Amino acid sequence: MTKILGICGSAAPKSSTKKLIETALDAAKAAGAEVEFIDAAKMDIHGCRGCLACKKDQTKFCVQKDDMTPLYEKINAADAVILGSPIYFGENTGQIKCFVDRMYAFLGPEGSKMKAGKKAVAVITQGMADVKVYESCAGILTAGFRYCGAAIEAPLIVGDLHSAEDLKAEALAAAEQLGKKLAN
Repeated sequence: MTKILGICGSAAPKSSTKKLIETALDAAKAAGAEVEFIDAAKMDIHGCRGCLACKKDQTKFCVQKDDMTPLYEKINAADAVILGSPIYFGENTGQIKCFVDRMYAFLGPEGSKMKAGKKAVAVITQGMADVKVYESCAGILTAGFRYCGAAIEAPLIVGDLHSAEDLKAEALAAAEQLGKKLAN
């Protein structure tokens, strides 16, 4: 059974990012996948200290003990990971940025510690209508996965949003398609 992990970096109470990730996960579950939603914005994930302890042992991740610790195993167990962030002041949220920085622990002295064959995809929501404006933020979200050899799927970027209530049927349908694609 395909395992899909959705990780959301939005702290907004009526988050369009969360709604899109949940929609993708629901579609994946309906297609037979095992899914889990992680609300990274509510977790205690510290920034990378740059201590390089993760580079000394191929079998260990970060020495920090916070809410990121169990995520390393969940990420490795997943066949696909959906990473989502709204754009705040031209960038991914600070909550998801700490997660992205801590992905550095997947690179060990002998290369990637990440299970082979993994897929990763970014979901970006933004207030700007032009979805190309912050397209680079999708690449930032999935960079750690790319460095570790994961296949990066085309991002889902939805503009002209300020809450989940602004989501249109086309965006929700695109999220459903993403979930079905990852499940197969």
